[in-house]
Amino acid sequence: MVWRLGLFAALAVATQAQGAVHKCMQPDGVVLYTDQPCSIAHSNLALSVSDYASYPPLLQGVAQLWHERVQPLLVGVDVLSVLALVYGLMSLICFIAYYRDKQFAIKGQQRTPEARLHLYELLGGWPGGLLAQRLIRHKNRKLSYQLLFWLIVLLHLSLAGLVLWLINTPAGG
Repeated sequence: MVWRLGLFAALAVATQAQGAVHKCMQPDGVVLYTDQPCSIAHSNLALSVSDYASYPPLLQGVAQLWHERVQPLLVGVDVLSVLALVYGLMSLICFIAYYRDKQFAIKGQQRTPEARLHLYELLGGWPGGLLAQRLIRHKNRKLSYQLLFWLIVLLHLSLAGLVLWLINTPAGG
């Protein structure tokens, strides 16, 4: 107890020019003396104590960003439901775009640019694009189109796997 008072006095002298010294009680019962308000000190301590070394090397920065910056913004939000809604809506838009483009091709009218179809796929509409390719047989033969389409699908599946992994992995590994 005496050493804590000595530490408190030393911190008080050292931080006198900066402001007051705050005595903060951590959840594990340890007392923390700091020149920052307790809420800031606790968040800074949590960030500094977090250890992402157990994550794969390529994902350490991504995991840290997710757990420390993104996840606190998503408190109370069901991420999977939001993703399902976005994918469903964009798939419908993409399917309609494929259908319109197929109809315009049959009638000899001005077509939807491939870049726009790829944009719809990139924004989450690739399942609708895949369904349209199979059901109405549109854009399923052109190799350059298919290569970019499947790269977009691979990107989305990789990101979906990463998000699922991050959601189910606690901070710090």
